[in-house]
Amino acid sequence: KAVLAILEPDDTVWIHDYQLMLLPGMIRKQAKEVSIGFFLHIPFPSYEIFRILPWREEILNGVLGSDLIGFHTFGYMRHFLSAAYRIAGHEHAFGRMEINGRSVNVDVYPMGIDYEKYADAQPDPEDSGVKAIKALGSGRRLVISVDRLDYTKGIPQRIRAIGRFLAEHPEYTRQVSFVMLVVPSRDSVDQYQDLKHEVETLVGEINGLHGTFDWTPIKYFYRSLSFAALNALYQRADVALITPLRDGMNLVAKEYIASKDRDQNGVLILSEMAGAAN
Repeated sequence: KAVLAILEPDDTVWIHDYQLMLLPGMIRKQAKEVSIGFFLHIPFPSYEIFRILPWREEILNGVLGSDLIGFHTFGYMRHFLSAAYRIAGHEHAFGRMEINGRSVNVDVYPMGIDYEKYADAQPDPEDSGVKAIKALGSGRRLVISVDRLDYTKGIPQRIRAIGRFLAEHPEYTRQVSFVMLVVPSRDSVDQYQDLKHEVETLVGEINGLHGTFDWTPIKYFYRSLSFAALNALYQRADVALITPLRDGMNLVAKEYIASKDRDQNGVLILSEMAGAAN
C-alpha cells in the first residue's frame, strides 16, 4: 500500500532483503509495467533446504515478480536458479528467464565498501575515544570482533573458543586482549534478548576464570562506535576475528583490510561461511 500510493508508471522500485521477498510479486499484480529490482542481503539456501518450506512457491514467485534479482555471490545465485527450475519450472539461459512474456535477469553484485574512506582516514589524535582505543591493551596483542547482535554471527561460539584458547595456552595470559564490539539489533525481540544474556554471561564466566587483577581477557562493548573510533580500533588491532556461522557478505572484513592500507600490518581470520570469503 505504501509503494502503490506513490508509484508512477515509469518508476523503478528497488526492494531489499528477505523480509520483503513477497513484495515484488505483490506490486507486479497491481502495476504490471513498473520496473522492479530485488537484492537479497543474506545467503539463498540450497534447493534441499529451501524445498522444506511450506511456502516455497509463494516466496519464489514473490521474488520472481522482479525484473532484476541480485545476490552477493555466484553460489547464492546458483541456489536460487536451481530452486526456480525445480520448484516453479522456470529454465534459464545465463541467468535470464522468460516468465509470462517478461524477461527476468538474475545476477551477482557483491556488496562493497567505500575503500578510500577507510584507507585514507586519519583519526584525530586529540579525540579522547581515539586516544583510549590506541592505548587499549598497551604492550599486548589486540584481537577484535565487530558484529550485529544476531544468532547467525556465532558470537557465543567465538567466546567459548576464546575460553578454550586461554585454557589450552596459559602462556598467553596477560599477552593478548580480545575486544568484542556487539552492535545492538532488534532489542525488543525475545530471542535477541536471550542471545544478549547468553553472550554477557559467557563473557563474565571467561573473565572470571582467566582474568587477573591487571588484565581482563575480553573487553565487551554492547554499543555502536563513531566512524573515527571504529577506524581507530581497526588500525590498532593485530587480528580481526570474523567468524559468522553464516553471513551474506560481511563488510567488517573488508573495512578491516581497507583500514590497514597504510601499514599493511594485521591478520584477518575469516570464516569460510561468510560471503566475503569468496
